[in-house]
Amino acid sequence: MKLTLNSSDWVKPSSLFLIFCFCFCTFTMDLWRAWHTDQTNFVWDVSNYYSYLPAKFCNNGSFEFKNGNQMYLPYSPYGEKMPKVTYGMSILYSPFFALGYKIAINQRSELDGYSEPFRTCIHWGSIFYGLMGLVFLRKFLLKFFSETVTVLTLAICFFGTTLFYYTMGNSEMSHTYLFFLISAFLLVTYNWHEKVTYTRTILIGVLLGIISLIRPTEILTGLIFVLWGVNSLSSFKENVRKFMQYKFHVLIMLLLVILLWIPQFIFWKHYTGTYFFFSYGDEKFFWTDPQIINILFSYRKGWITYSPLILLVFVGFFFMKDEVKKLRPVILGLLLVNIYMLSCWWDWFFGGGFGARGFTQHIAYLSIPIASFCHFLINSTFFNGIWNNLRLILIAFIFSGISLSVGQTYQYVKLYIHFNSMTNKAYWHVFGKYFLNGNEEGALWGLLKEPDYQKLKSGENRDQ
Repeated sequence: MKLTLNSSDWVKPSSLFLIFCFCFCTFTMDLWRAWHTDQTNFVWDVSNYYSYLPAKFCNNGSFEFKNGNQMYLPYSPYGEKMPKVTYGMSILYSPFFALGYKIAINQRSELDGYSEPFRTCIHWGSIFYGLMGLVFLRKFLLKFFSETVTVLTLAICFFGTTLFYYTMGNSEMSHTYLFFLISAFLLVTYNWHEKVTYTRTILIGVLLGIISLIRPTEILTGLIFVLWGVNSLSSFKENVRKFMQYKFHVLIMLLLVILLWIPQFIFWKHYTGTYFFFSYGDEKFFWTDPQIINILFSYRKGWITYSPLILLVFVGFFFMKDEVKKLRPVILGLLLVNIYMLSCWWDWFFGGGFGARGFTQHIAYLSIPIASFCHFLINSTFFNGIWNNLRLILIAFIFSGISLSVGQTYQYVKLYIHFNSMTNKAYWHVFGKYFLNGNEEGALWGLLKEPDYQKLKSGENRDQ
């Protein structure tokens, strides 16, 4: 998995687009982020993901932090504070935690893991992972598509979906990190199936292990590797024969995943008395009551409502041709499984956040049907003559969708789009508005509807 660029690569459209994204992120970071230097980004989910590092290196192994950051952590069965989540995010935070630690020493800031150097370094590191995800995704898409198609696809994926906010705003959350990992996983999987090497085998095992350690349900990403190119019984048998031929490589992958999980098992044993521990308490899935329409279209957190360009994913499946057509079954299957699974979670809108954040990392592999549609849009002779007007309409839809996504992200940062209480009336009250006067802002708060979390947990009135 080489990332080297020769001199001609730097002037290719997709490379120039990545340079633009880097400059854009650098110069506009403060416009989008959900916290500032006198605040903290280590709250709620992030405080759990991050807590392993300051506990280990700044607090003698204890999660009882003096600065109050333990308030977001639950109690273990033994009555001690402990993180709710697995330690995968801390692996990726760690280089920037170390940088923050060094800067804190130089600045004589608090070495508690939460002072300003730590906050800033982790935030910049999170943006770095988002941009690196685009780098890997670019290299993957270029295996199948042209430069023009790749640029348009990357623009849709980054600026036209929730990936933009979770890279620029609340970037410390897991979604951008998973996007980075899944993009790398796609590239390595492609390379492994082209030519099996031990380096690629090790990378797949490590990537899948960290992906599952960040969000265990994302272990399903491994199906992309297992079902790569499978669109018939004969191609499935061919994959089975290949895995049997390289069974030692497959064993290495599985062992690496298990090895990465062993520290988590030991941690749970120490804090809970058992090697396998479900840390989410009374939170659960309601498998017989999926909120599919809500998770896709609701004003509270609809995936398509806040990212209309996701429609291109569903349309794009019909335009997958040649080699990418072989990937349609596994990508479509993963999409449908994830829609069902996420909609069955007790809190199907996943608390506070912008849009249906649970899908953000899946943009990595969903870029394939998006790119397939873009390829059709740009290259198809269907749009000759009078049908060129339709091409213009579709291009206008894409750029309007990007503008809406960026605009709604700005509204969310300004608190015009509420993190969990949006309604039909509230949405249209602020639609297209980037400044509200006092009366308009007061009216907005009267249009919101706060969810009843107790009823949600019991499975009652899930259609909120």
